[in-house]
Amino acid sequence: MAYWLRWEGHGVYRRFYGAVSSAEYREAWNEMTGDLRYECVRYIISDYLEAEPGPDLTGTFIGRMEQLARLQYDCGPDIVHATVADREEMLAHVRSFESLPMAPFPEATFRAIADARRWIAGNPRPAWRQAFAPVERTG
Repeated sequence: MAYWLRWEGHGVYRRFYGAVSSAEYREAWNEMTGDLRYECVRYIISDYLEAEPGPDLTGTFIGRMEQLARLQYDCGPDIVHATVADREEMLAHVRSFESLPMAPFPEATFRAIADARRWIAGNPRPAWRQAFAPVERTG
């Protein structure tokens, strides 16, 4: 297994390492979306700083995963997704994923986890704004 998941307050941190195969990527996706906490998740951080794409992690596979993410969009419509990567080969895969026209949620790529977390904190989705809108007091 070339990944691990850590559930955080309102999000999930996914760390990939080594050569990541399409089967491992799909397994990580299934584990994340199959968890009961996924329905309430507000952010996903995908950390690829120690990862490289395996030989079967192709553009076709990435397109299929994007379609799957779109089909499951109703399970997490308030998600923002931050990717962290600094190796050119992995960045090429990330850019391919982000360029697909069916991206189900806002995505951005960073070279440091701290930058990704700052972007998430400053990027609330519409449902967050409604749930935490300031209350006006009268009288």
